[in-house]
Amino acid sequence: MRKRTNVVVDIGNSKIKSALFEGDELKSKIQTYRLQDLLDHYGFGSHQWIFSSVNNSNQEITEIFNQESHLILSRETPLPIVLNYDTPETLGVDRVAAAVGGSYNYPEKNVLIIDAGTCITYDVVSKVGAFEGGVIAPGLQMRMKSMNHYTKRLPDISEDWSQIMLKNLGKSTRECLLAGSFAAIVHEMNGFIDQFKKEYPELVVILTGGDANYFESKVKAPIFADFDLVLRGLNRILNHNQ
Repeated sequence: MRKRTNVVVDIGNSKIKSALFEGDELKSKIQTYRLQDLLDHYGFGSHQWIFSSVNNSNQEITEIFNQESHLILSRETPLPIVLNYDTPETLGVDRVAAAVGGSYNYPEKNVLIIDAGTCITYDVVSKVGAFEGGVIAPGLQMRMKSMNHYTKRLPDISEDWSQIMLKNLGKSTRECLLAGSFAAIVHEMNGFIDQFKKEYPELVVILTGGDANYFESKVKAPIFADFDLVLRGLNRILNHNQ
């Protein structure tokens, strides 16, 4: 018997990421900028769909996919983990999906999920399957752009920072800006990992997000890089609701 196929869709601030799952196996994935492209790519009527959106596109999802069997992740959606969070109505659905993915991949383990995207989130899921909370910090480009935006003379290096030499002590303003953005994130990640390891023994650290590849080799602690963690979490949530 053929396994049920799921299409999971993560609508971010800039791109739409999606994947086709057969059971728990990720078969293929694409990125696009338009929801309609997903129907054109995956076809009609043959899949179960789940959507996670951080940019208030739920009405558009409903209009385009009203004939398809779909679930829009929200605070009312039943989850395979517990949210030990004071304001669950404000918790980003991408953070929820990543937490579910981390808990599913490492059951009965304390997990720290570092999602390096527009913002960097540090979220802990305990070994009993509870989302315990986290930290939200500015992402790489946000730091670079903000120093330009809030000053009169500092340049914006967010588009060409990879062409600048990273040094412990910058010898030019652009080098100093890079050290204050990129290197500071590395120190921040290492600091939070050390902090949470004291509270949660045998902590498993997962790095994900669009900027994760920049930091994968820079973090001193052993980590597991999973660039599809949110997609895997969405698939797990959809299966939980079938």
